[in-house]
Amino acid sequence: MEWHFVKYRPDETTRDPIVGEFFSTEAIENPAQALVREGIQNALDALDKQNEKSVRVRMYCGKLKAKSEAAFWLNGAWEHYLAPKNGLGNLPEKDTELLYLVFEDFGTTGLQGNIEQAFDDPDKKNPFFYFFRAEGRSGKSEQDRGRWGVGKYVFPRASRVSTLLALTIRSDDNKRFLMGRSVLKSRWVNKEYYSPDGYLGLRDGSEKPILPVSDDKTLDRFCSDFNLKRSNEAGLSIVVPYIENDITVDNIQKAVVKDYFYPILKGDLIVTVESDGFVSEINSSTIKSLFSDADWEGFSSIVQLAEWSLSKGLEYYELNPCNDKRPIWSNDLIPTDMLPKMRAQFEQGEFLAIKATLNIRQKNDTGIPSHFMIYLKQGKNDDGRPLFIREGIIVSDVKVRRTRGVFSLVVIEDKPLATLLGDSENPAHTQWQKDSSNFRNKYIYGKSYIEFVTNAVSDIVSALSAQEDEIDPNLVLDIFSLPAEEDEVAKREDKQKDKKPGTETNKKTLDLHSREKKFEIEQIAGGFQVKTGKAKLKPPAKIEVLVAYDVRKGNPLTKYDLSDFRLDQTPIKIKKPSKGLRLTRIHQNSIIADVTKDDFELLVTGFDQNRDLYVKVIVSEGEDDKKI
Repeated sequence: MEWHFVKYRPDETTRDPIVGEFFSTEAIENPAQALVREGIQNALDALDKQNEKSVRVRMYCGKLKAKSEAAFWLNGAWEHYLAPKNGLGNLPEKDTELLYLVFEDFGTTGLQGNIEQAFDDPDKKNPFFYFFRAEGRSGKSEQDRGRWGVGKYVFPRASRVSTLLALTIRSDDNKRFLMGRSVLKSRWVNKEYYSPDGYLGLRDGSEKPILPVSDDKTLDRFCSDFNLKRSNEAGLSIVVPYIENDITVDNIQKAVVKDYFYPILKGDLIVTVESDGFVSEINSSTIKSLFSDADWEGFSSIVQLAEWSLSKGLEYYELNPCNDKRPIWSNDLIPTDMLPKMRAQFEQGEFLAIKATLNIRQKNDTGIPSHFMIYLKQGKNDDGRPLFIREGIIVSDVKVRRTRGVFSLVVIEDKPLATLLGDSENPAHTQWQKDSSNFRNKYIYGKSYIEFVTNAVSDIVSALSAQEDEIDPNLVLDIFSLPAEEDEVAKREDKQKDKKPGTETNKKTLDLHSREKKFEIEQIAGGFQVKTGKAKLKPPAKIEVLVAYDVRKGNPLTKYDLSDFRLDQTPIKIKKPSKGLRLTRIHQNSIIADVTKDDFELLVTGFDQNRDLYVKVIVSEGEDDKKI
C-alpha cells in the first residue's frame, strides 16, 4: 500500500482544482466552519433511513504518537508535497508533529457501490465512486441536501497537505475499505508532469483504477493510530492530516452550535467534539449550555424561537394558498378573520407560527402543493435578518429585506419546495441564486418562488404593523434623499467642478419657502431637524412629529413598518435635551412635545441613508408636513 499519483498524457488538458474556493465566502468564517457545514450535511444525507432515526457525528482533534506512523500513512506522498508550484501554501516540515482531525458519522450507510467503477454511470448509484473519483458530480438525488458534488473538498481544504484518508463500513454488505485522496495543483516531479490527483491504495497493474485497501491488519492499525471509535458500525471515518491552524475544538464546537442547532434541537443530530482530555456531546439537552458562548448577536433569542417552533401540538395560522400559477404576495393571503388576532399577538410580543402554501411548478406540469413555516416574535433585534433553514441547513447569506425589531425563522422542510430551493443554492449552501445552473429554466416562474420565500417575513410583518388611519390628502410635500456617504458626496462635487460653464446640470433647487411657516423641516446627515419657522410658534403649543420611510404607492404613514425603526430604540438617536421643547411621549414612529420657547429645535438621526424619509408635523393651530 502506498500513494499513487497520476501522470498527464500528452492529449490531456492541464487543470488546477478550484472547487475549494466555493467555500471561501464571507458567510463562512474559516475552514472549520466549512468543514462542519459540509461534513454534517453529507452525513445527514447518508442517514440509514431503514434502521436509524438520527445521525451521530464525532470530531476528534489528535496527534500521532510517533513519526513512523506518519511516514507509514504518507508513504510516497512527500515528494509531491515538496514539489514546486503544487498549490500548498502552508506546507509543514516533513518531521513536524502530525496533528489531525477525525470526522466520523454513525447511523449512516457508508460508501456503498462498486469499488472498481472507473467512470460515471448515471444509472448506477455509487457513493464510493462519487466520493473518491468524481469532481463536480454527485450521486445524490434531488431529494438530498447536497447537489454539486464538491462538498467533500472541505476535507483536503482543511489539510496543510490537501489530503484525506477515509475508512468506510457499508450497511449493505458490511465490508470495510480504506482509501486516501490528495488534491494538488499540476506539477513537475522528477521530470514527470503530474495531474492534481493522488490516491492511497493498491494498484494491481491492470486497467483498473487504484483500489482501496481491505486487509484487516492495515485497517485495524488505521483505527488504532488515529484513535477511531468505529468498530463494526456502518458509516464513514475521515482523517485529515496536518490540519490548518484554525481547525480547533473551540471553532468546531462554535460552528456546530451556530450552523446545526436546529436539527440538534429537533433530535435529528448528535455531535461529539473531542481532543485529548476533552469531550463535549452536543445534543438536544446539552446544547443549551453552549448558547452563551455562541459568537452571534441575538443567538439566544433565535434559539428560543426555534425551541418554541418545535413544541408538540404547536398551533399555527395558515395563510390562504398562493395563486396556483405564480406565487405573489398580497395582504389578502392573510384571512380577514385571522388578522386582528395575529396583530394583537404580534404587538404584545408573543410568538407567532404561520404556514404558507404554494404550488411548485416545473416545466410541463401543473404543479404540486408545498408549504413552509414562518416563526416570528418582536424583540430588540437591530439586524432584523430572518434566518432561513432548509432541511436542517442554515442558508446564511440570503439577500432579503430586513425586519428590524423582529426575530424570525423561515423553515423549509416539505420536499417540493425544499428541492426547488436546494436546486438554486450555491455550492457552499449560503445563498439562493436565481440564475444557478441547477435552477435556471427548470421551474415556471422560478425566481418568484425565491422572492416569495425570502420576502415572506417582511410582507407579513408589514401587514401586521400597518396602521388603519389615512393621511390628510391636502398635504404640501417636498422630496429629497438623505445624504450619501462623504466619499460619494465628494465624487459628485468633483463631477460638478469638472462641468464647463454654461452646461446644464441635473441638480434641482427646491422652493421650500413658498409661504411663511411656523416651523421648518430640514435634512441633516442621517436624519432631519424640526426648528422654528419665520412665523414663529409660540408657547403653549404642542407638536407631534410622525416619521416613516417613503413608499412608491400609498401613504407612507399607513405603511410604516415597526421593523424599519422605532424612535425610542437604537440606531435612532434624538438629541436631548431638545432646544425649546419638552418631550412628553416617544412611541414607535411618533414624537409628541410641548413647545416651551418660540425658538425651538428637534434633531433626530440614525435612519437608513439609502431610503427616503417622510416627516409630518402636526401643531395645535394646524399642520404642515414634508417628505425628505
